[in-house]
Amino acid sequence: MTSLASQRCLLHPRREAIARCPECRRSYCRECVTEHDGRLLCAACLRRATQTAIPKLHRLAWLAAPFHLVTGLVVAWVLFYLLGLALLRTPSEWHEGTAVQKTLLGEP
Repeated sequence: MTSLASQRCLLHPRREAIARCPECRRSYCRECVTEHDGRLLCAACLRRATQTAIPKLHRLAWLAAPFHLVTGLVVAWVLFYLLGLALLRTPSEWHEGTAVQKTLLGEP
């Protein structure tokens, strides 16, 4: 195996290689490598490394919107149901406004 000093960049043959990509083991110049997670990677390996990480994190992300919609509808239904029960259990005098007059004015 030849030393890195005598190697040339794979994409720019006139330039001296400064790093070897640890993934594909090819030599590249300083413009062709990027630091990622403490390693110098070429553009193709960097693309592969970032594309494989994203889908793993968001495998079930498509379930979030329907879950939030159903949860919101259930919460709204429960709140309106409880409000309806509270209104049904109040005496009819309260709905007519006579309960307040009887309480405040002391009328029978």
